[in-house]
Amino acid sequence: MSAQILILSQSHLEGSTDHVCQWLSHLRIPFLRLNGEDLCYLQRLNDLPADEDISAVWYRRKINSLPAQYRLKQADFDTEYTLKRFLIDEFNGLHSYLFYLIDRKKWLNDPLTEDHLNKLQVLALARQCGISTPFTDVVSSKQRIAALLDTYQNIIVKPISECIFLEDAEGGQYKMLTKTINAANLHLVPETFFPSLVQEKVEKKFEIRTFYLDGECYSMAIFSQGNERTADDFRNYDSERPNRTVPYKLPAALEARLDRLMKLLHFRTGSIDLMVDHGGNYHFLEVNPEGQFGMVSYPCNYYLEKKLALLLGAEGCSQRAEGCSQRGVRSKERKGG
Repeated sequence: MSAQILILSQSHLEGSTDHVCQWLSHLRIPFLRLNGEDLCYLQRLNDLPADEDISAVWYRRKINSLPAQYRLKQADFDTEYTLKRFLIDEFNGLHSYLFYLIDRKKWLNDPLTEDHLNKLQVLALARQCGISTPFTDVVSSKQRIAALLDTYQNIIVKPISECIFLEDAEGGQYKMLTKTINAANLHLVPETFFPSLVQEKVEKKFEIRTFYLDGECYSMAIFSQGNERTADDFRNYDSERPNRTVPYKLPAALEARLDRLMKLLHFRTGSIDLMVDHGGNYHFLEVNPEGQFGMVSYPCNYYLEKKLALLLGAEGCSQRAEGCSQRGVRSKERKGG
């Protein structure tokens, strides 16, 4: 069997992966899609893909939800949360074994960096690359926030890691979003709290979502500032009054710096969030190697799904050619050539 592309994703809510797979099928590029949910039905370790059968790997997503079924003798929210956390850790231990099972050179993005991406480190690397970032700090007291408000009229608070969705015991759901803190609502902040990431609030003219694909930047401007619901965070989508979006071309110098940043991270794909202030200055916010790109591809007619499928196909051919070359050298050595 010839080596094939391995796609690591999830079984639900993953339209971008679905469309890349459709392009791979159309282009007759052999691939194997392994959803995180599939690992929950693994019969033995030998059922995992073998390195020699894989020519390239695209790590897209991990899992949507664990299909594990369990029941406590007595319902207890804290115990259920602890058990769920344990099952997630168990799943992660199995999933991350793939990072070592398959040659790291075959992955589009370095899997260990992608799985443990540190937002603070990425901001520091961006500054090293000459990319402007908002003032950023980690604080744990109202006193420190009050001191920052003497310098900045508004600051924002966001997670140091990633936003998550929460669910309470009654089934209510909540989502984390970027929020503004200023003199008017400072009284709502407790005296002390868990260390939290804060940044100066850039008064934006518009936002930019850029999908980086193997050295090329495909960007879209998002005019989110005119809608109170999306002014702080465009992810707080307004389906009744959606933000206007248009294709956008970043300055060549900024694209070069972003390219350097992604190469430092060993990422060949990823979504980059930027902000443009009223003075026309660009501010880097973050990189998300798993970030959605369909939202950029379709409105801007970039056909990113096809481009990604072609890249995977080319990587697969390159890895197969390298493997054949190495086998040829070993064969010559055995023959004394």
